[in-house]
Amino acid sequence: MASTRFLGSTLLVAGTALGAGMLAIPMVLAPLGLAMGLGLLFFVWAFTTLAALLLLEVNVNHHPGENMHAMSGHWLGRVGQLITNISMIFLLVFLLMAYILGASELLQAALSYIGVEVSLGFSRILFTLLAGITIVLGTGAVDRLNRFFFVVMLMTMAFALYSLATLDAEHSVHLALARVQTGDTASQIMMALPVLFTSFGFMVVIPPLVRYTGDAEGKHFSHVVIIGSLIPLICYIAWFWACMSAVDPAKLAQLSGVEQLVSTVGESEAGLGSILKWFAAMALLTSFLGVALALFGFIREMCDQKPMVNGKLPAIILTLVPSLIMASSAPGEFIKALSYAGLALTILAIFIPVAMVWRSRQQGEMAYITPGGQLTLISTLLFGFLLVGAQFY
Repeated sequence: MASTRFLGSTLLVAGTALGAGMLAIPMVLAPLGLAMGLGLLFFVWAFTTLAALLLLEVNVNHHPGENMHAMSGHWLGRVGQLITNISMIFLLVFLLMAYILGASELLQAALSYIGVEVSLGFSRILFTLLAGITIVLGTGAVDRLNRFFFVVMLMTMAFALYSLATLDAEHSVHLALARVQTGDTASQIMMALPVLFTSFGFMVVIPPLVRYTGDAEGKHFSHVVIIGSLIPLICYIAWFWACMSAVDPAKLAQLSGVEQLVSTVGESEAGLGSILKWFAAMALLTSFLGVALALFGFIREMCDQKPMVNGKLPAIILTLVPSLIMASSAPGEFIKALSYAGLALTILAIFIPVAMVWRSRQQGEMAYITPGGQLTLISTLLFGFLLVGAQFY
């Protein structure tokens, strides 16, 4: 039973990271070329995993299974708890904004394919409305739909990667090893860092999974974190390599939207465009439903404490309308929305855990300590400052 739960937790860690953020990776890494792009992927994965292990440390040693709200309140007081809650809301809102931007492009293209021409603005509203109805149906409905969408996403991703891998080998290697010669490398790295960090954003699921597995020591669950994070890393490497092998990196670097990406990559082989659109749609839907459900639950809890705004309708409006308004006011900013989400995630998944671990280590003996000791704390903190600096570079 325990091994089954650890396996399930590993897949949940991987599934939380895999999603819409993956779609942006070729666009932000293409200007750097294959070698530097892969190096940056490994760099971000390593520090994301360290940050996750730090969160695991403070969770299993003192409050196994407690959520971020409760942990931050205990170790960092009311101010730390408030910062945690605000960061969580901003993270989820900007993620929803990015998913609305990406999904609405695909929905508009799909409707156009069947002869129904609509504006991009109408497509955003339609997608948000349909998604909102799904959220109102409850967690059970979202869970069943999400399982189906996730399976379809994996199947279409595998098919797309296989199709791209079977392209002309010599031509593919030449494209993959090419590098865009224009632009400032430092600026390109700084632009990519927050997007990559957001793409590995699985840390928030660690507390509930600790409670689920019942691992009060953390030694076994650390393997869940490492293996679970390696799965999306491998998928991202394969996806980046496939896109670089199919499309001129200079062309990839000019793209900024989901529909542009799947259409451009899909041109490399007949029928591949449709598969890629299904893959992108499923990636966006699985990510959107999970994030929307989390934000809806958070806001519903707050609304229920206010007699004037309790109930599902105010909560669903507060969940979706702000992100819809933001998406409508910044069309075509899919990558930038993911980048802003990365800033909120930096506070939530790096600065808050580092501060809690620093406080908790002053309490004496602990069952689990993240490898590296104080060096891990300092280097992870510096990585957080690098991510913040990337937003203003």
